[in-house]
Amino acid sequence: MSESRPPRVVVIGSVNIDHVVVSDAFPSPGETILGRSTQVTLGGKGANQAVASSAAGARTAMIARVGADPQAALARAGLLDREVDVRGVVPVPDAETGTAWITVAAGDNTIIVIPGANHRWPSQGDPLEGAGADADVVLAQLEIPLDVVERAAAACTGRFLLNAAPAVGLPDQLISRCDVLIVNEHEQAVVSGQPAPDRAADPSAVREAHAALRARGAKAVITTLGGAGAIITDADGTTTAIPAIPAPVRDTTGAGDAFVGVLAARLVAGDSLLEAARLGTAAGSLAVRAAGAQQYRADLDALRATLATVTPAEKG
Repeated sequence: MSESRPPRVVVIGSVNIDHVVVSDAFPSPGETILGRSTQVTLGGKGANQAVASSAAGARTAMIARVGADPQAALARAGLLDREVDVRGVVPVPDAETGTAWITVAAGDNTIIVIPGANHRWPSQGDPLEGAGADADVVLAQLEIPLDVVERAAAACTGRFLLNAAPAVGLPDQLISRCDVLIVNEHEQAVVSGQPAPDRAADPSAVREAHAALRARGAKAVITTLGGAGAIITDADGTTTAIPAIPAPVRDTTGAGDAFVGVLAARLVAGDSLLEAARLGTAAGSLAVRAAGAQQYRADLDALRATLATVTPAEKG
């Protein structure tokens, strides 16, 4: 990535090494079962989203903390291989790179995350180190400390996107800084204080939660609903439901991150929020077809081709 061309998307968030086990079923407490395969891959919500943003055509930089260990070099090399600027991926002495322990079974997954260096940030100052002044979009998640996210939002001069995952209660000041707040239905319940919707069966509950979040200052809100698609309320208050694009599900790990990363990339390209979200659903559809959070590489042509399989009536 050219030194003279600043990134258009700056992602501040987590970088992990994912340890993935694939089995036919999830073990019950105390039960031992045989798995089918195991894999070590790159992960972390921040890294996943940076990879998706870069693949969708945006100049993308990652700001993160990794350990002083061999896994850090693996993570940096993986991001570079996907054309993500890693000058802001900083090793922390006496820390280990974050890890995630993922079990994939029956088209779903369970994940345990060990944060490691992802929680080792300076307690003061601009965590973006000036990058927020040049970026069109700063994108954050919540696998790093909340105060780091708050300081990044304050330092951002362009649009600030927050994927509130994993969910925690958010202060109004942070919500009001969100040009787009992205949640799934469970995160929506935690962040908004409204009951979790029954996916596609209760879109009115999503609209009520969006209204509550916009009343607290969020300009636009997106709730992703997995196989039921997504519901988008844009900055003028218009709410639109868009369906998911059907796909054979191999592994849902990282599908939401693919949606978010592509959304950010397409917003800086000039797409409307609705069109960016539609391409995000294409990214999610492609992501579930591959094992591992970063094993697919869906470029813009692939996203558009996938979206083209949906009829205008099905787009919502």
